[in-house]
Amino acid sequence: MTAGTTTGGIVLAAGALVWRETADRGIEVCLVHRPKYDDWSLPKGKVAAGEHLLACAVREVKEETGHDVVLGRPLPPQVYDVDGRPKRVSYWLAEAAPSAPPRAPDAEIDDVAFVAVPEAISLLTHQRDADLVAAAVGGPLRTTPLVLVRHTEAKRRHEWAGPDSDRPLSARGAADAVALTAPLMTLGARRIIASDTVRCVDTVLPLARQLRIEVEREPRLSEASLADAEAQAPHPAVSLVRELLRDDEGVIVCSHRPLFPILFDAVGVDPPPAMSPGAFLVVHHRDGDVVATDHHQL
Repeated sequence: MTAGTTTGGIVLAAGALVWRETADRGIEVCLVHRPKYDDWSLPKGKVAAGEHLLACAVREVKEETGHDVVLGRPLPPQVYDVDGRPKRVSYWLAEAAPSAPPRAPDAEIDDVAFVAVPEAISLLTHQRDADLVAAAVGGPLRTTPLVLVRHTEAKRRHEWAGPDSDRPLSARGAADAVALTAPLMTLGARRIIASDTVRCVDTVLPLARQLRIEVEREPRLSEASLADAEAQAPHPAVSLVRELLRDDEGVIVCSHRPLFPILFDAVGVDPPPAMSPGAFLVVHHRDGDVVATDHHQL
């Protein structure tokens, strides 16, 4: 495991409630046994320097259980003291990979077990983990992500003489576009739609290359579309986003700051506190209904 980073003196960690569905036992939850503490817990670990919480959760699940997972809806975080320091653990639901081989025991994790929910609640050493499992199974386990991303930092308008639609990312924006790839990869989306401007396309291009898919360029997500908004009320992006919300395929949508009030309203969610360049909101939905949202900044 890696050393945890801190925010305001709080040690940050992340993990997942990994589950699977079986024909004879129903829903089972993955628990890990740590010989150092002689406890049964949920897979989790500290955030490495420069690592995003979402990427940390997936990495820790892989290291402790052997499962490559896609993260689902967020669960309530846990905050508690460890050796006199506050620790905050962020959790997500994650479905187990059916083909994952058994993990070999070692000094850190000597047993990985899938157990039925009542048994898991009884077996978990810490009551906070048992409470998390009980709360999680009370809601939908499978959801679909609609990820709304604000493009990363672009060159300033006065620094660019060409058409605004061709204004590129700044050096920082290009670096942040690469940094976005790891957290966005954890969500399992297989489709990427972006405003047809260079700065939006280039924000998600590193991810598209990693996934080996094309970026779909969508004029309805551009700032230029706002000029005709009154003549086309409701804004054409509304129908696009509502159609995506009914789809069961995970999708990433990259647009501009002025469009986000329209997009949030179309989805029916409250705007997050801030959408700085590179920020994204994960809207977890099922059968067209929003189940949870998850806001992240770079």
